[in-house]
Amino acid sequence: MRWFILILMFFGAMISFADKSIVGLAAVPIMEEFNLSYVEWGLVGSCYYWLYPVTGPFGASWADRIGAKKILGFLMISWSILQFGVLAIAALPFLLLYRVLLGAFGGPYSPIAYSHLDKWFAKEKGLANSAIVGGGTIGAMVIAPVLVSLITIFGWKVAFASLGVASLIWFFLFQFFTKESPIAVYKKEEKKQIEKLEKFNLKEFVSLMIRPTPLFTVLAYASVYMLIIWFTIWCPIYLVEVVQLSAAQMGYSIATIGIASIVIYTGVSMISDYLFKKNQDWRISRIYVVTISMAIGALLLASIIIFPNPIWVVSALCLSKGLTYAILVIAPTIMINEKRESGGLMSSMLTSFGSLAGIVAPVLTGYIISLAAGDKIAGYNFSVLFMAALVLTFGILFGIFVKPALSRNKVAKKNISNEVDLVN
Repeated sequence: MRWFILILMFFGAMISFADKSIVGLAAVPIMEEFNLSYVEWGLVGSCYYWLYPVTGPFGASWADRIGAKKILGFLMISWSILQFGVLAIAALPFLLLYRVLLGAFGGPYSPIAYSHLDKWFAKEKGLANSAIVGGGTIGAMVIAPVLVSLITIFGWKVAFASLGVASLIWFFLFQFFTKESPIAVYKKEEKKQIEKLEKFNLKEFVSLMIRPTPLFTVLAYASVYMLIIWFTIWCPIYLVEVVQLSAAQMGYSIATIGIASIVIYTGVSMISDYLFKKNQDWRISRIYVVTISMAIGALLLASIIIFPNPIWVVSALCLSKGLTYAILVIAPTIMINEKRESGGLMSSMLTSFGSLAGIVAPVLTGYIISLAAGDKIAGYNFSVLFMAALVLTFGILFGIFVKPALSRNKVAKKNISNEVDLVN
């Protein structure tokens, strides 16, 4: 059952990220159809995240209370309706409204999925989280050639609607073939968690979030989320306009970057899990692994400015994406461990603050490009350098300030032991 749930969470993340990223693959026909400027296109990319920070925590906390199945099912039905509704879009305001609503109903998915898998996987948390991030990567990049083909042959609206069909199929599989928790015994634990959630104290929660561990975990996550937006919204255009790839070459390059990055950050997460099982040390197994990965990934990203050869650009982007995305896999585990009875809410802090970055990133990138006074190559290079510096800075801060207490390690061991007993 848990492996089937893991597979569905993987495909759910794939649909979610395909929903949000397909607009980048359809950038050229959409911009031509609505006669959009770069700044207006940045607005289209940004508006997806306007309600994301609000609906993420709200939906995740409700899932903590009434169960993941109900909320995830509702989200999938909403995605399906919105994607079918694309067929009626005839002007920019309607496109913006569609993106805003899609982001609103997309916000809760990842935190709920992280928290839901945390119930089912006692020791392989890094691997389980990698499935969600991996699904997102495939949805955003790996299936790009398929989506580009659909856009080319049938038009961008039909391609969008096809994702609505995928959401509908996922809904029926998840609702009728999975369970809420590993075993009936877990219902007692859920009842205790609900009682604790009913006594939720906002002041206590804010006090928790400003501690160094959750604060700098969220900031490091948000910095990489800005890079996610760059990969989603601007990377396809960068490969075409700067690297001079054809549309087909761009699609296959995006897929290559996505596949390679999945292998890399899954490998990093497995190394982290292995080290944690071996020494139970959060600093070594989680923090240092992520910090080193983010630093190397940021430097590789910056290198494409110096070496603009297409082969090196695609290779560097493969490595950069895979290494920097390690924070996406490890951060939910760190946050959930801070307050386990509110796992969905804690992980939603990551996606919500990441979405704040998502609001700023597309517009900021468009503004940076426009500052180059007509020199698009210089503008894109400035944006790449900015993203690399951001990830490098917050990766180092993450390594310095995120220090889970030793006593918390003991609690983590006890939690793992209890979860193993429950799953067994």
